[in-house]
Amino acid sequence: MAEAEHTEAATDPDAPRTFTEAGLSWPQELRDFAHALRNYTDLSLVVHARSGDVVRRRIPRRGLWLFHPRHLRRVLRTNARNYPKNAAYRALRPLLGNGLLLSDGELWARDRRIVAPEFREGVVARYLPTIVGGGEELLEEWSASVGRGPRDIGVDMQRLTLRVVARAMFHSDLHREAEAIGHGLEICLRQATRQMLSVGLLRRWMPTPGNLAAGRAVREIDRIVRDLIARGRRSATHEQDVLSRLLVATDRESGEPMADQQIIDEVKTLILAGHETTGLALSWTLYLLAQHPEVEARLLAELRRVLGDRPIEAADVPALVYTRMVLLEAMRLYPPVPAVPREAIDEDAFDGIRVRAGDNVIAMIYVAHRHPEYWSDPERFDPERFAPGRAEAIDPYAYLPFLRGRRACIGEHFAILEGVVLLAMMVRRFHLERSDQRPIATRPMSTLRLARPLMMRVQARDAWARRGRAP
Repeated sequence: MAEAEHTEAATDPDAPRTFTEAGLSWPQELRDFAHALRNYTDLSLVVHARSGDVVRRRIPRRGLWLFHPRHLRRVLRTNARNYPKNAAYRALRPLLGNGLLLSDGELWARDRRIVAPEFREGVVARYLPTIVGGGEELLEEWSASVGRGPRDIGVDMQRLTLRVVARAMFHSDLHREAEAIGHGLEICLRQATRQMLSVGLLRRWMPTPGNLAAGRAVREIDRIVRDLIARGRRSATHEQDVLSRLLVATDRESGEPMADQQIIDEVKTLILAGHETTGLALSWTLYLLAQHPEVEARLLAELRRVLGDRPIEAADVPALVYTRMVLLEAMRLYPPVPAVPREAIDEDAFDGIRVRAGDNVIAMIYVAHRHPEYWSDPERFDPERFAPGRAEAIDPYAYLPFLRGRRACIGEHFAILEGVVLLAMMVRRFHLERSDQRPIATRPMSTLRLARPLMMRVQARDAWARRGRAP
């Protein structure tokens, strides 16, 4: 079936339309809130199917859930200044402080100017050797583990992407610290999600077991980051990277260097954003490939045609068209960030919808990526949606794995390069077979995690093929 075409060229995104706001009874609100505490992405699909594109809520805060791409455009682009990040983000402040993810205004603009040059499309190719080196280390580990039982591939992906971002951004190796960082981030994100969903009842200062564990995790991550920064200051290589930019940056007006705590906050933000989302994207991609052998076969054919048996080079990346299509489609079904909370500063009105000042507005990316007006058979894994000539017809606000506008993810080009290269390296060398065929549900926090470990048996591609079970 052909993809529904809703593009800026074909359709005026600002042409008047009328949407009906759905209100909920108090019992339904309470049932939905209990469901949200368990899994707000699952709830978002249920609510959209039941109530339509605009749902007014009173629990946990007064506001709106928006599902339609044109409304996400309103909140994230055309009237974005009326919708800054809401109070929910404060739950991440103990971990990330005033890093790029949480800061705003001049502080955000200054720090983004400092690090942005390292993430430009024409620059990120210089990180290819670092990406390939990290991938080769994992593949050697996989080779040694063949026949030794299933591995938790989700853990492998997080360790791999953490290793890559540490080397690329900070010329450091966090191999020994990877487990502590991963465990600490898991504790902090889980507790931040609890706080976001607690209707204000769970405060950071409360001595609950979760708060105490999160506090210990933050202190341990801060210790690791301080050591990383100290090594950067002692380094005599003077290689240009993100850390060196932060260390030499000065304030435009005062000429003062960036405060140590601000450097720590930015490094922690880049570690989280630079490895968590890409690691999840690769995990979900491998999960989907294990369920769709026909897609894996076509992907492998491209890799053999483009790469043969030689190492991947920068010139190969543009030719890995289908590899990129597979990664993009996986991020449609499992967007790394499934929802974006905002808060209205002033009243707003559009498409028959009235937003009041102070309303909590949730842009549900997870639903927009499946919206039937924009995606045919939306639950189907179909990389052809992103084929050349078709991808250009996708409405930009129906597909937001990296957001858009002034708060778009600064690392988009790096993440795509890393995802395509690592996926190509893994699939060319190994076949991954799930040891448990049960579906893996989502576990949404600030990011879209897997609900349980992705246990897979790693098998060398040549040996697998010789048994006549794969091309």
